[in-house]
Amino acid sequence: MATEALTIGNQIALTQNTIYALPPKRVTMFSDATTPSFFQSNTVAFTASVVCTLVNGQMELAGGFIRCTSATPGNITLKSL
Repeated sequence: MATEALTIGNQIALTQNTIYALPPKRVTMFSDATTPSFFQSNTVAFTASVVCTLVNGQMELAGGFIRCTSATPGNITLKSL
């Protein structure tokens, strides 16, 4: 299955446990999910990953891959830094 690449500036509806490729630059991610569980990894296989902690519904990310394990992942928007 192909990995969907996320784009900057568009609102994106995420699907639970789907792996998405982040843009190859530093971005701020905004999420409207109430209790999201985001994880980021350098590999598409998620052999090693870190928990992404949102502060006030946002966080900075830089390249790699992301997935949301929450039952209701909500929508995100990426803004270039």
